Order: sequence, then C-alpha cells, then structure tokens
Amino acid sequence: MVTIFEDKWVEKNDTENRMRFPSNANIGDLPFTCSNNGQSGMLPVIDEKGFQWTLTCRNQNGTIYFTDGWEEFRKEKGIRVGHRITLYKDDDSFGSGAQYKIIVMEN
Repeated sequence: MVTIFEDKWVEKNDTENRMRFPSNANIGDLPFTCSNNGQSGMLPVIDEKGFQWTLTCRNQNGTIYFTDGWEEFRKEKGIRVGHRITLYKDDDSFGSGAQYKIIVMEN
C-alpha cells in the first residue's frame, strides 16, 4: 500500500537552506521521531533509481524539515526551483516493511 506523505513544488528557500514540508503534510505516516514535535531523526529514503539516502527530518511545531543530507541530495539530483518532490511510504506486500521513497520530477 502506498501512502503519500507530501507532494510539493520546490521553492527558493528549499534550494538555499533546508527542505520544508507544510504543516498540513501527512506527518503521522513518518517514523515516530519525525512526527513528534521538537524531535529529529534519521529517515532513510530510496530515490527513483533505487539509491538509498539518509536525510535528517526535524519537526518544528508540525512543520517537517529535511536538514542533514538534504544539501547533498539536492546537489546530486540538480534540484531547482520549480521541480516537484513526492515523498511517500510504500508498504510492500512481501512483508519486508515500509520503505520511504522520494521522487524528483522536473517541471
């Protein structure tokens, strides 16, 4: 089963600082450390090519930020303003557990 956490357009601040997901994002589907206010935790994500990245997510008053690992990911992917990021959880039917996946699409 696929659960969309967020689907957003990249804004200028996302390319200059850290990636921000709005407060209405589906944070309940993130690991506990990312969904608990004031907490931060590691979030392993798999990109569209199957490579794994580890991003630090931080919850500040219901707004999720990617901090550590984001800049490296952004540079490697060539992410710019206007690109679209989709972050989702994929619970496969084989019992291997949830995987968090991230897709970057150009506009």
